[in-house]
Order: sequence, then structure tokens, then C-alpha cells
Amino acid sequence: MNVTALKRTAVTRASSTRPRGYVRGVAEPVKNAFDAAFVERIADAGVQADTAFDRAAFTAAVMAELDALELKDRISLVADQVLIALGGDVTAALSAVVEMASTVAAITDDSQAWGESMEAWPLCSVVERHGLADIEASLAAMPQLTRAFSCEFAIRPFLSEHLDRTITECHRWAASERPAVRRLASEGTRPHLPWGQGVKALVADPEIGLTILDTLRHDPDEVVRRSVANHLNDIARHAPERVVEVATAWAGDPEIDPGMIRHALRSLVKKGDLGAMAALGFTTDAQVEIVSFAVNPSEIVLGESITLGTELRSTATTDQKLVVDFVIHHVNADGETSPKVFKWTTIDLAPGEIRTLTKKRRIATASTRRYHAGTHRVELQIAGTVVADDAFDLPQGS
Repeated sequence: MNVTALKRTAVTRASSTRPRGYVRGVAEPVKNAFDAAFVERIADAGVQADTAFDRAAFTAAVMAELDALELKDRISLVADQVLIALGGDVTAALSAVVEMASTVAAITDDSQAWGESMEAWPLCSVVERHGLADIEASLAAMPQLTRAFSCEFAIRPFLSEHLDRTITECHRWAASERPAVRRLASEGTRPHLPWGQGVKALVADPEIGLTILDTLRHDPDEVVRRSVANHLNDIARHAPERVVEVATAWAGDPEIDPGMIRHALRSLVKKGDLGAMAALGFTTDAQVEIVSFAVNPSEIVLGESITLGTELRSTATTDQKLVVDFVIHHVNADGETSPKVFKWTTIDLAPGEIRTLTKKRRIATASTRRYHAGTHRVELQIAGTVVADDAFDLPQGS
């Protein structure tokens, strides 16, 4: 599971008899996955793993607080109470925690599961919240837990408190036979892991993570390579030149996954970074004439769509490979505007060629964007340079 996607994913129970039974696409808060029935399944797994597991006390303590809590607080509550029900000593409890995770995720001995069971998340959180009491045992437990759910959050306190020891283990994980463990080495060390505890050292020194990524850049599993790309994209926030340098070197390798390089450089390309564009083989000095650019209609109400249209002509004497984006300057609540770059397309343009492009975008409130009344400027950006602009209005009350 891509854990960061949980922020956008709604879930519901597919079957009360299937411990991994959550499906995407139903508009229900993610926190509702961790409900009374889930608590009973965790309790069942606890008793199965250790007959001394205090089922009654665990269930009572969790249910007394669960309904009032949001998602991450529910995770923490269950994690804390699992450890208490197992006696309170993390070293003694870890083997039971691993077994519980395998039970709720329906893991078999020969399973190569990708850690897709959200129900095992609180069990990984036992390590995150309490595992520093026994570093070695916790580091040994994490690869086992990845069979049920990712330990990318669990590793963060260890990176903060015991960086060298934890990074040494990450290098071992990067050579694992299991792709979920290899992904943990990359994902867990991201400088800006969504929902993860911050680790200042990873931001200050990108080389820490780059030594791991170098091992994983040819990984046979696409999910691992995706994590490598996201890690590089994180580094680009603070060290764009270094990321461009690495991506340029990797792009010259005929065995590299070009999609991984594109994904790694996506934010830099949106920002118009010429080095990133060059690394991907795009033209960095576009020679085009903008015949027309318009946004229609010029006024809409929230929930409707705008259509961008442009006609451009190459003025170059050679072929051009161009990145075409558009920028919406969103009106904020205070009347000021903030720009947001959106991907439009990439085109190959022959000398003298005229090309017509259109793009539709729905203007609607989302979890990451609220729209306010006013004039929203829209810019056409080619090869990182704004070459034309127009606007649309959102009236008051729309």
C-alpha cells in the first residue's frame, strides 16, 4: 500500500469475516476502519499470540476512548494498549506483536505480501512508540512486520535517536530478497515522509539517503523504484542541483527506468528547472510563437470547468521536445493570489510546425484547495517560461 495515499482514500468494510477487508472508493472516513469490530479482531489476535494477553482490559480501555479520536490518535491508542495487554515490556512483547500482525493481515509462512493491511498499522506503531527501549530487537522486528504493513513510520524515531545504527540496518534491508523490506530502506529514510516524524539529519545531509538509493536504482520491483523516485523528489526541495546531478548520471544508464527518472524530477520540471528538463532530454530554450492562448468561459461558478486553448508555432530550425504546463494563480481568502503549476503535456515540435492544444480543468473545492471569489490568472508555461496568460472569474456566492 502507498501509505501516503491514505489521506485521499476512503474505505469501508468489505466483509466482517475478512481481517484485511477494506476496499477503495467508498466515501467513508479512513478512521472508521478502526472501529469496535477491528478492536475485537486485534484482541483475538492478541490472545492467539499470547494466552496472557489481557483481552478484557484491552477492549475496555480502547473502546472507552476510540469514538472520540481521529485516525492517528486511534492508531496510537491501540498500539499503547496492545503493549499494556502484553505486559508492558516491549522486548518480551515484540514476538507476539509480529505474530498478531501476521494474523490480522492473514499472512502465511510462504507469503510475499506487500504489507497492504491497514489493520496491522497499530502493531507497527508499537515499535514506533515504544521500540526505542530495545533498539536491536525493534530493528529486527521491522522487516517481519513489513509483511503486514509498512514500517516507514516506525523507523523514524530510530533515525532521529540512533542514526548511524539505523542507517547501517537500512543498507542491509536494501539488499533483502523481499521488495517490501527494500522499499522500507528507501521510503523510511525520505527527508519529507508524509505523516512521518521529521528527521533533521536527512534534510541536512541528502547523501545519507542517496547511498541507499544508489543500491536500489535498478530494483526489479516497480514499487521500490517509485519510492526511490519519491525520495529523490523530496531531496530536490533542498538540494535541487544534487538531484539533477544524480538524475543526469542515472539517465545515461541504458538499463535505468526512465519513468523513475521522470517521476523523481517532476517537481523540478514544474518549477521550470532547466537542469531537470535537460536531464530528461527536453528543450530548455523554447523557440515558439504563441499564435493564441485563451481560457473559456471567462466566468464560471464553482464546480464547472474551464477550457484552455493555445495555438503555437515553432520558430526553430531543429526539432524541439517541449514541456507544456499551465499555472493557475488561485485567489486566497485575503484577496492575494498563490500560483500552482499543473501538468499539461509534452510535445515534439518540428521546425515551423503549428500545433493546437486544449486542456479542460474542473474548478471545484478539494481537500487541498478552497476556491475564493475573484479573478484567477492562468498562465501558459513552456520549457519553464511563462509565454502567455489569460484569466477567468469566480463571482461572489459561487
